[in-house]
Amino acid sequence: MYNKRDWSGKIDPYIKLDLEQFKYNGEHSATTAADVSVLIFEYRDLPLLGKIDNTGRIRYVCDQEMVNIGACTEDELNNFLTGDDSDNSKSKILIIKLTDLGDNDVAYNIVNTGYYCVATYSPAQASRGGSMFNSYKIKVNFQNSFGSLAASEIPKLPLYGLLAVVYAVFFSVYLFHVYKHRAELLLLQKYLAAFFSFLTVETILIWSLYEIRNNNKKYPLPGGIKFYITIVSLLNAFKLSFSLFLLLIISLGYGVVYPKLNKRLMLKCKILTGVNFVFSSMFITFSYFRSQSQPNSATTAYKGDSGAVWILLLTIPIICTLAAFYFLILSSLSKTVKYLADNRQIVKLNMYKRLFRVMLLSSVLLLLALVFSTVFVFGDSVIESIERIWKYDKVITDFWPSVLYFVIFLAIAFIWRPTDTSYMLAVSSQLPNEVLDEENSPDVPNNGTTFGTGEEFEIDDLDNPFADRNKPDVEPPSYDTLDNDSIEFDADQELHKGPKSDNSTVVASNFSSNEGPSQAAVSEELFQLEDEE
Repeated sequence: MYNKRDWSGKIDPYIKLDLEQFKYNGEHSATTAADVSVLIFEYRDLPLLGKIDNTGRIRYVCDQEMVNIGACTEDELNNFLTGDDSDNSKSKILIIKLTDLGDNDVAYNIVNTGYYCVATYSPAQASRGGSMFNSYKIKVNFQNSFGSLAASEIPKLPLYGLLAVVYAVFFSVYLFHVYKHRAELLLLQKYLAAFFSFLTVETILIWSLYEIRNNNKKYPLPGGIKFYITIVSLLNAFKLSFSLFLLLIISLGYGVVYPKLNKRLMLKCKILTGVNFVFSSMFITFSYFRSQSQPNSATTAYKGDSGAVWILLLTIPIICTLAAFYFLILSSLSKTVKYLADNRQIVKLNMYKRLFRVMLLSSVLLLLALVFSTVFVFGDSVIESIERIWKYDKVITDFWPSVLYFVIFLAIAFIWRPTDTSYMLAVSSQLPNEVLDEENSPDVPNNGTTFGTGEEFEIDDLDNPFADRNKPDVEPPSYDTLDNDSIEFDADQELHKGPKSDNSTVVASNFSSNEGPSQAAVSEELFQLEDEE
């Protein structure tokens, strides 16, 4: 919990107790009289609790044996014990006994920021069948000054608000470029623009969810908030699954190397994405509601956690689908890079090399975050580590991956950003330098545009590959803006136009079966599919 100085709010933070139910021997309900000892302390003061008995063990509750050895008095019987140095505690150690149902006028004011604990104890009662423990139900209210969010989650409220603003700014910039080059957009670029808008809205909804929960005064959560949580969980699962789907089809060369993937190959990608989405949505929703739930009653023995079993069962298919995604993405990216390198497609090859660097950078950043959190949190004693981890656990495990995801997506969107030449780049191929060398000329004219022998092909060289400087009246062919299938239509159009002149450097060879392995061949090698012509 935070004190009011460290995280300000409208009220002073406190801890209150409410004894709602008490049963002697677990059977007879008490209407007024009860017997429950309560201990409230900050976790850093744990070494100051308890006293050592004759066997050298630390005993935390005063019983008749401790009274006999003089460790406590009869008045302290069945109460919690503190050590001789308890006056040097970092925060107040409160020991009380609840004897009535209700709040018993117990309130523990938070003076110092820390990790606070509440312990309860009720002595066993003698019965014919032996000693039996009393059963009771206590509601504990950890009230922070800022609202109803847990202290470990409150940093995510401003951080997700800031991330939503950053998303909106970069999406506006990207949307401007999409509008500027709307006549040259590839279908893949339309996917990226639509997904960018989805990510912006999803981040805003996450921030608004934390804001709603922080202002909520009711427990259990109202049905409207539960429904909102379910919607946000489904959006989060869709974000994960569709991101992997986009990365997979990009690695397969969709949009730049091949205008369209094999239908059976695309179907298998969609099926894998669908399976991952179903189990991810169930896992995220179930995990979130489970983290918000509270125990119904005090127990004296661990009876197992059925929720943990369900989480384990949902985790197994998610791990399998994620492993399949990562294997296919890496293998597809390797095959695509090799194909572009063999065919000397320098511009496209550099794009996929940048993509590989982005993926490598993301892995390094995740590893650094893990190392940093391990050293930072567990660099001291166990008590100090637990005292420190609650402040940064949710930021490291929840918010940092969101920031890293934003950086990776922004890098991918930048690599495949709309430009004046992106459309021509998709429907064209670069001739290898060996073809130019056969002309036995140091500078081979290409319709008036000279690239120079041995120099790399640049994107700017595609501005107007049909220009003829010696014939300024020659107009380049125009490409009409079509619907979403414009890539496939123009590909067929380029294929049936017949061969271009021998001195042309840019040819529509992506769709030729004579240059390099076809898209179907690469697909067959990756997924063992038969080519559909």
